Amino acid sequence: MLTNESIVCCAFPTWEGKYLKSTVQLMAELAKTNNLLYVDYAYTYKDVLDGMRGKEVPYRRILGLEPRLRTLPLSAGGQVHVLTLPPILPINWLKKEGLYDRMNALNMPKIKRAILQAMKQLKMEKPIVINAFNPFLGRHLRGKLNEKLLLYYCYDEIGAAEWTKNHGARLEAQFAPRTDGIITSSSTLYERKKSLNNNCFVVKNGVNFSLFSKKADAFPLQEYHDKHQHIVGYIGSVDHRLDYKLLEYCAKQFPNLGFVFVGRITYPEGAEHLRKHDNVYLLGPQAPNQLHNFIQAFDLGLIPFVKNELTAGIYPLKINEYLAAGKPVVSTNFGDLDDFRNMACIADQYEDFAKAIQQELQSDTPEKQEIRTQEASKNSWEARAEEMGDIIEKLLTQSPKTVEI
Repeated sequence: MLTNESIVCCAFPTWEGKYLKSTVQLMAELAKTNNLLYVDYAYTYKDVLDGMRGKEVPYRRILGLEPRLRTLPLSAGGQVHVLTLPPILPINWLKKEGLYDRMNALNMPKIKRAILQAMKQLKMEKPIVINAFNPFLGRHLRGKLNEKLLLYYCYDEIGAAEWTKNHGARLEAQFAPRTDGIITSSSTLYERKKSLNNNCFVVKNGVNFSLFSKKADAFPLQEYHDKHQHIVGYIGSVDHRLDYKLLEYCAKQFPNLGFVFVGRITYPEGAEHLRKHDNVYLLGPQAPNQLHNFIQAFDLGLIPFVKNELTAGIYPLKINEYLAAGKPVVSTNFGDLDDFRNMACIADQYEDFAKAIQQELQSDTPEKQEIRTQEASKNSWEARAEEMGDIIEKLLTQSPKTVEI
């Protein structure tokens, strides 16, 4: 296990939020035995204005009216240091490469200065830097943090994601080869990224097993159980990844089932399609520490993703969360799901997907539930973080790259 190291994670996702993130889960585990600084999502001046208008944005911290560097206790022990960066120019909408790069370079001095100040305050010297899906910062910060090792953590197909598609793939291709290694979250991403760096590895997503395997301590879906024979549920964002035609087909096929969606809505058009059906319920985002109560109230968990370039690289967090709770799982055949073909029903056609829902609900038993829970226990975040730590220790024995950008 990796211990007593200084780690700086330059992250794309925020530390807080109403959904679980692989970066946060892994860094929380590494923070138990290491001095870890988590550099939070880089908010823009536009975000600050949105925060002043009531949106959930920590604008006072961004502006320095409250301390930007916080030390937060971890629920499982230890602590993590979280840095909120000063505001930067909003440039993601720019499509011209030259203009984007020049504006991005203007943002970098204040970001570098803020990170170095936090490192000095935390007495961090020669840290391990983990860039989490953020080549937008990585290209400019490489070699500027006195790092002894630089890793790129890739958990999505950056060129296909809606929020990174303008420049993500180009900047990743420039940055990733100049790191000491790439860690991907799925076999598909590994196959796609291994040409960028000889040191390429896979650390698949895990599960907060102690949370999702425990019995419910609240009962949030009782009113839907009263209306329907079974509750079929989905935990995650209602976004472009979902196959809405498939979901509407299932809602029509099974009017006796309640279809419950728990997560933020980032694709309103898709949500409107679902709302047309009386047996579909969109509950919005819920606190991460309450998600187990919703899953425990499901009779079956869904992963209804479309198959495309983005989803093909996904190792879904939710599959282990469903299994940890002992729930049967029905998924579309969107990506590399070989690890779960004995634990979940994976369907190619709409009819097969609907048939699998019916069969799994009818054939579920306490014995099957126990087998699923035991399988998920092998995929804890503790185990995944140990895998990442082993990779880091291996790379520390090699000579860091010296190629300059």
